[in-house]
Parts: sequence; structure tokens; C-alpha cells
Amino acid sequence: MRVVTNLMNVSPEVIADMYKARWRIEMFFRWIKQNLNVPVLFGTTENAVFNQLFTALIAYILLKWLYSKTSEGRVFKKLSFITFQRQQLKDNLPIDWRSEMAVNLKKYKKSQGIVLSNFG
Repeated sequence: MRVVTNLMNVSPEVIADMYKARWRIEMFFRWIKQNLNVPVLFGTTENAVFNQLFTALIAYILLKWLYSKTSEGRVFKKLSFITFQRQQLKDNLPIDWRSEMAVNLKKYKKSQGIVLSNFG
């Protein structure tokens, strides 16, 4: 395999490591686009990009937590996380999933002493 570069003072092993690191970054952004529903970054500044990515990560983690708590309960039809996520976003979850989510959120509310005024 041949690689063209203008880095004459760098060994081939270091160049290979640089490409591996770049590939990991590309795979990370691909994962973000696919799993966090961030097809495009709206901001151009570093702060705007971080805010959008952190918001998407927080939403993903909250959905993942809600899915894991709900799927442990009494649901009749098992759903994958992707299906759960899509149906939740479309407001199309089965009634057993919705009721189990309400039960889990009420348990969390009671254990933490938190007021969730707009939820069941």
C-alpha cells in the first residue's frame, strides 16, 4: 500500500496511526449522525457544535435509560431500542409501553422527590 504525504520527517508507522485516529473520528461522527439524529450541525462556532452534540447525547442517554427501565417491566410486545426511539419520536408507542413508562417515571419522581408537573 502506498500513501502520498508531504510529511517527510514522519515514519510510516506514525502516519498509519494518524490515519487510524482519523478513521475513529469519522466513525464517531457517523455514529452520532445515525444514532443521535443529528444529520447536520447547525452552528459554525465551536461552542454551538458542542452545545448541539451535548444536547443530542443527553437526549439519547435519557431515552436509553427510559427504554431500559420500561423494557424491564410488564410490556407485552418487546421492542428494540431503535424501534422504541422511532415510535417515541412519532408519538406512536403501544399503550403497554406508555403505561409502563408512566409507572417508572412516577417511581423515579417519588424516590427523588422531583415534581414532574406535566407528566401523569
